[in-house]
Amino acid sequence: MYELLERLATRPEPYSLMSIKELWTRPHIARQMLAYHLDQDTSLASRPIIVIEEIVDWLDQKLNLAGKRICDLGCGPGLYALRMAERGANVVGVDFSPTAIAHATSQASTTKARIEYRVADYLHDELPSGFDVVTLIYYDYCALSPTDRHTLLCLIHSILNPGGSLVMDVVADNAFQETGEQLAIQKRLMNGFWSDSDYVGIHRTWVYPERMLALDHYTIVEPSDGWEVLNWMQYFSSARLVKELEEAGFAIRRLTGSLTGEALTDASNEIGVIADKIPSGERG
Repeated sequence: MYELLERLATRPEPYSLMSIKELWTRPHIARQMLAYHLDQDTSLASRPIIVIEEIVDWLDQKLNLAGKRICDLGCGPGLYALRMAERGANVVGVDFSPTAIAHATSQASTTKARIEYRVADYLHDELPSGFDVVTLIYYDYCALSPTDRHTLLCLIHSILNPGGSLVMDVVADNAFQETGEQLAIQKRLMNGFWSDSDYVGIHRTWVYPERMLALDHYTIVEPSDGWEVLNWMQYFSSARLVKELEEAGFAIRRLTGSLTGEALTDASNEIGVIADKIPSGERG
């Protein structure tokens, strides 16, 4: 227990500790995350359905989804995958949460949409290839270390067809101004989100201004157990995002202030991007 509390009290080096899977693989938390995904009154895990539909509509206008083979990485309960399939796409959804995939599969079974769901870790497990579009939506990219981000972009490049496109969004550096350090200690922190038994939750936020990086560090202390979740969040300038994409072999087609297509400005809190695969032989 001392080591757990010592880690909470010590500002960690960026990405020195990683535990994001805890949010999706512990059964109680996974059920809570699914509920947050489906809850239309909170955006903690996903956007409201009306916004998701606007995003898919905009992507359909730009990419003509009908007939496209699409891989939706980090698909969760299939909120985007289902709607892309309803527009005629052939979709493979990938997520490492069995709870989310079970819900997505159940929803898909009631439609004629062409969707295949896989429980897999897109950083480490083998994925199919031959896709026209790969989507990575709602800031998945922001939670990864620089090394993992590059690994993922290279993987996406490899599973895209020639001329294929990557669709993704990130949190913009403008939103970093709203992030500050904090410490909160509360019995059953977040109203029982972390466990169905008694616990004390400790939430500490660290910020790294020189890197436009923040860490939400949660320590959960139960009567017979103690564990932690670290959620890193990288904030991006347009220049940084473009550089990372270009280094992995992508050419920017469009940058927006969101994936609903609004203009990107200095006041934008997010960046949406459509980037096209550059064939390996044509990369500089």
